[in-house]
Amino acid sequence: MVQPINTVGEGRAANPLADNAVPFQPRPLTLAEEKRLDLYYYHSPKNGERLVSVVEPCRLAIALDLEFDVDVTSYVERPRALLVDEREVELCFWIRRRSAAETFVVFRRQAKPSVPALRAEEKLCSKLLDAANAAGLSLTIRKPASILASRIANATRLELLPYVQAAARLEGIDVFLSAILAHMGSNPKSSFQTIERSLCGPFDWRDVRSATCSLIHRGVLGIDFSEKLKTSSAVYLKDDRHA
Repeated sequence: MVQPINTVGEGRAANPLADNAVPFQPRPLTLAEEKRLDLYYYHSPKNGERLVSVVEPCRLAIALDLEFDVDVTSYVERPRALLVDEREVELCFWIRRRSAAETFVVFRRQAKPSVPALRAEEKLCSKLLDAANAAGLSLTIRKPASILASRIANATRLELLPYVQAAARLEGIDVFLSAILAHMGSNPKSSFQTIERSLCGPFDWRDVRSATCSLIHRGVLGIDFSEKLKTSSAVYLKDDRHA
């Protein structure tokens, strides 16, 4: 079992997007799962610093995609199961969006590269969608190929997360946010390095970076997630601010 990506101590700042009134709680992992499976833990800023636990890197990538999707207000891992062909198939995530729309995600591993296996997987996915429709649920099926195609974005979210977590316990966070937004008001397209240099007199660069990442997490600032993250990476002020 891997160690938590990061932990956040006391004094955590409240996230305006966090919605504690969620209809599901994550199914606790069994002792056998904890011993056998590849587990990842992190405190989710979007979910009020709740400890999120996911199994396998692909599910971690999906979780971090939800964490940094500004249209998502809350999400819960392992929320429920669907009965398909008299067996339960566990859904990976429940999601609530800004529109209040709710949806579920199920992760399916790639079928073996044989015609019977591919046909069986297609049949099961079709039955999953039918079962979700019968239950009045909106369901999205994710597979490894789509996740691997976004591997750079996945790595970027993983790099940003500890800074967003640190911002949640940063004293006087509003002062840092105001200073960064003042800089971005004059420089709508900047970089991590430029922002930190402009504010390095009164502030520690690590605190500035944490606050910058928090603004990206909130959707006030934007970056290109398809490019590898660097200190020179472009940071821009978004027109449709979500904070």
